[in-house]
Amino acid sequence: MEVILAELGSVVTNLSHQNYEQSFAFFRLWFGIGRTYHHIRSDQIFDTIWDNRTTSLPNPSSGGLPHPGAQLFIRFVSDTESDQLLAPHNSGLQSRLCARTLREFFSSNLRVAHHGDMGNFQVDASLIAHWTSLGYVEEAAIRSHILQSLISHPTPHHHQVHALIILFKLAGSKFEAYADPSVVGRCFELLDSHGHCTSVEWGLIQVRTPPSESWSLG
Repeated sequence: MEVILAELGSVVTNLSHQNYEQSFAFFRLWFGIGRTYHHIRSDQIFDTIWDNRTTSLPNPSSGGLPHPGAQLFIRFVSDTESDQLLAPHNSGLQSRLCARTLREFFSSNLRVAHHGDMGNFQVDASLIAHWTSLGYVEEAAIRSHILQSLISHPTPHHHQVHALIILFKLAGSKFEAYADPSVVGRCFELLDSHGHCTSVEWGLIQVRTPPSESWSLG
């Protein structure tokens, strides 16, 4: 069973646009074999996807924000959740992964601030941004917690600045709609005063706040 689980994990780890269809078919086949002959738990897909959601972090200085594999990962989760063979074992998979990622995001934010170990923080920020755009993140978290957690320190840490860039690149309209304009304004004040973002990154961030005020970097 361990060999099969390792193979399933490697599929998630090595997803690419070039191998996606073949990889998904391989995952589907071997999960079925594992369930039939090795009594793999029905919830093993969740654990496998969670444990293997990333192998490397993007380099912010090379334009790696947001994480380039996040959208493909979410496609894999969506296909797994809707597949005829896999779906019976994955009720609410996308929502459960989103909720766990959000919990980890808040914990990692403080952990990185105190210990400097980036871990999966940028990956999780990218996933949260995509899930926010897709409607999986609760309104209360968008309105009251996500941005606030990133601007809670008097001076933002590098990982918090990068997370703000990711969130506004991918889900700016959602934060515009739900977050308090003063919070959005504070985010951009901090970004504007931070000197470690490339001109490309700054130019791609655009968020409007009502009634007519426009916040943009570039």
